[in-house]
Amino acid sequence: MRLLLLLLWSLGARCAGKLVVRRDHHHPPGKDRAHLARVIGGSDAGPSEYPFAAFLEIEDGDSTAFCGGTIIHRQWILTAAHCVVKGAVGGNSLGAANRTGGGRAFAAVKAKQISVGVGSIYTQYMSRKRVSRVHVHPGLNLDYFDNDIALLKLKRKLKFGAHVQPVHIATTPVDDGLTVAGIGWGITSVTGSTPSGVLQQADMRTGNEDLCRRIRPRFTGNDGHYICVTTTDGRDTCSGDSGGPLLRRCNADPRLTGHAGSGPWVQLGVTSYGDSLSESTGAVCASPDGAGFYTRAAAYIDYISHTTGISRQDLSAACNGGQLDYTGSNGAGSRSAPRALVAVVCAALALAAASIW
Repeated sequence: MRLLLLLLWSLGARCAGKLVVRRDHHHPPGKDRAHLARVIGGSDAGPSEYPFAAFLEIEDGDSTAFCGGTIIHRQWILTAAHCVVKGAVGGNSLGAANRTGGGRAFAAVKAKQISVGVGSIYTQYMSRKRVSRVHVHPGLNLDYFDNDIALLKLKRKLKFGAHVQPVHIATTPVDDGLTVAGIGWGITSVTGSTPSGVLQQADMRTGNEDLCRRIRPRFTGNDGHYICVTTTDGRDTCSGDSGGPLLRRCNADPRLTGHAGSGPWVQLGVTSYGDSLSESTGAVCASPDGAGFYTRAAAYIDYISHTTGISRQDLSAACNGGQLDYTGSNGAGSRSAPRALVAVVCAALALAAASIW
């Protein structure tokens, strides 16, 4: 379940019905294979457990790529940069050509090529939204997946309700061995080639620096620009999960095991890529000696705030026991009420079947 970028959009990789799972054709040096993400070893998500989850479809001629994303504001979606760029020379959303450290150039796809699905764990029942702007981090390096983060501005603001809500970016430290969750609509087996029709979730744990550095020598710890999640227990994100969130619950005990922990969700990272110490010619998902790497969202708060115009206070939050500590509204109004009250309100909204814009 390694949310490995179902964007397998590997220039030419095709599935039935010309569905291109664009598994990123770019990869870290020394590895002659693609490693884009999706959830392996997970289970179906609850109907309204992840109201911030977004499903991206990127059209490119007769091909379609898939990725995940998160709602961070009424009009902004956070995702991975590699989900919305092409591996060809061209201009990005700023109108300037960019090249990676290895000489590759990239160009952002056009906003009109992207559709964002929200409001349901089922892809067939989602409300589809159009995009007006694609902003790829100007420092994106496809050779190392550095700065693998992007922002999409929706044409129209979302109407928040029980099934559509923003998520806050966690500003608290990320410990080794922390229980985290990955979600996405990516493939659910290493031999799969089509996205899941229902949102998948999987519990995982952040990795130790020894293994993570052996897989990614540039790794500097989970409080750097990347978060490492080891995949020794067969659970991982995989192709089609890219761009989706790495999450944690705000619990009094940050190492509480089990998916059903208490406390609200906060976003730690953005699903980027996976790799392992083993040689393989296929997707590297849920490998016993592998790890998934997630762009740490907190490291890019300033970039996100500058690009969107949303204040740092509205974007971020810190876990304080089983509650969130923040002063902003994230475009949804104040949510500083205790978890119990929030749960009651959400339940009421669900019963009322609030409409989605």
